[in-house]
Amino acid sequence: MFHQHFLSAPGTDLGPLDSGERVLWRGRCAVAEYAFDEASSLPRWTLPEETDVLVTDRRVRYAYADGDTLSSGELFWLWPQHLRVQPGNRGVGRNATVTQIQLVCNGPEGSFPALVLAGGALAKVGDADRLANVLRQAIARFRVENAAEIGVAPAHSRMLSRLVIGPEFSNYQGGEGQTVTLLGFVQVPTPESAEPIYAEATYDAPGYEEAAYQEPVHQEPAYQEPAYQEPAYQEPAYEEPAYEEAAYQEPAYQEPAYQEPAYQEPAYQEPVYQEPVYEAAPVSSMPVSTMPVSSMPISSMPVSTTPISSMPTSGQRGYGDRPGMAADAMRAEEAMRAEQDSRYAEPDLASRASSLAARVANLLSSENDDDGFSPFGGQTTNLSTYLSQRPAEDPQAYR
Repeated sequence: MFHQHFLSAPGTDLGPLDSGERVLWRGRCAVAEYAFDEASSLPRWTLPEETDVLVTDRRVRYAYADGDTLSSGELFWLWPQHLRVQPGNRGVGRNATVTQIQLVCNGPEGSFPALVLAGGALAKVGDADRLANVLRQAIARFRVENAAEIGVAPAHSRMLSRLVIGPEFSNYQGGEGQTVTLLGFVQVPTPESAEPIYAEATYDAPGYEEAAYQEPVHQEPAYQEPAYQEPAYQEPAYEEPAYEEAAYQEPAYQEPAYQEPAYQEPAYQEPVYQEPVYEAAPVSSMPVSTMPVSSMPISSMPVSTTPISSMPTSGQRGYGDRPGMAADAMRAEEAMRAEQDSRYAEPDLASRASSLAARVANLLSSENDDDGFSPFGGQTTNLSTYLSQRPAEDPQAYR
């Protein structure tokens, strides 16, 4: 059934504001009522952009005078369930749409009547956002302050307290719009029917003396008007975008692996000691002592007069420095000098042979002088003759 929820009867004067009621916004704009439970429905009534609109801390009032006719109405803050700002598109001409503020209420029998404000002082999206913020704060504050009278649950009252602070409406031309759900609403009452109620007149038929003819009473079946059930308007659920905070991942710290440098001890190589090679001096160049070995006392043998410290040390070796190498070199030098001294002190085979020959010659000459006899016929001066000829009768010659 068609109902008008937010428009009073023509010529109705709403009177002054209540005591203590504060005015929050005043301006002019177009006002209309729509049935949001009916898809693509036409407005139930409209008022032009010259309509005076007054927003207080308890309700919104609107009035328009056309000559002698006054049209007015009001909507209390008990009723709105949703508050939405729908920005106009960017089209021009017939395709253009205007920015609207929609106050959707919960009506009887599953209806959703809505009061729409548009045009006039709300032609720009920014102006509509500012008025929507005023409406949001006024409705939320009214329900929080009168929670006990209205019957608002404490949880709903806490959520309404947040709406007093925010969120702010912020839209742009051609945008999707924003909707805020207002908790603690009251259902809009059913308006009184303005149609007159007609009562059927009853009369008494005149009486006849004749037998009264009693006409059968025809009882017409009662006409039962089919109940029209308006389709339930299902408001699209407004899902607040869930803010998901980006997970911060702590970077894994990997301590650099410290690798101890491998210490490789140098291999110690024992130097190879090479005995120096000494070249023997030729025999012919060595001086030979003329003295017999037996006659020379050991203490009177010639000893090298060159001091050991003045002798040249050995030359370069085939090995590096090591402890005791200088002492080894000194001992080697002393051994070489001792060997050289022994060559001077001890004659070789030729020297010994000549010394023996000299002794034999000396012996023979001494015997010749004593006896005056020579076994070789007096030829004693030639030593080779003595050595090559041996008298058979003289056994001493082999000695």
